[in-house]
Amino acid sequence: MFDKYPYLQTICHAADEGGETESSDLKAFKIDDKDGLSKALGFHDGMFKKVDYFLENQCIVQLIELSDLEETAQYYKIFIKDSYAALKQNAPERVISDEEEKAIQKEAVAVVWAIQKDELFKKWSGSIAVIERLYRKTQELGDADPSYRLLVVCKNHTDVKILDPLRRQLSGMMGNVKVCDTQTLKDCLIKLE
Repeated sequence: MFDKYPYLQTICHAADEGGETESSDLKAFKIDDKDGLSKALGFHDGMFKKVDYFLENQCIVQLIELSDLEETAQYYKIFIKDSYAALKQNAPERVISDEEEKAIQKEAVAVVWAIQKDELFKKWSGSIAVIERLYRKTQELGDADPSYRLLVVCKNHTDVKILDPLRRQLSGMMGNVKVCDTQTLKDCLIKLE
């Protein structure tokens, strides 16, 4: 029988360009990379995209993706600001209607978050394949079907509130999606069974 507990590791972001890492003192099962479950279950690195970690409690599986979305979040702010400026270009005192504001935000999400949304969806799907193979090998769940959730963990310097439009879109595709930073990770993790 396959033992997943050697893959229980400290949740840690990948090193940045300066070699610095940001980590928590919490643990989850590592899926991705050469030291993750995916490789041990027979998947090779380039086969498909996967999240970094997962936790499980009964039939609930929380997929955990560590990602620094600060740069994209800043671009999102700039896109909205520039869109407002374009509307006010000929009439600086003009009040932007609620409909115009919603349209700007919808366009910003479509333009700015499209790549991240696609990437996270691919990681969601690939990770489910890994977990389903794990459950087949361990026979932990018997005939029960797991329920999947996604947690995106940003670095502490990222304003996670700006990611709400992305979270809402992902929730429409995947169900239960949360976004937090490393500092608030403990509040968002499901309890390890």
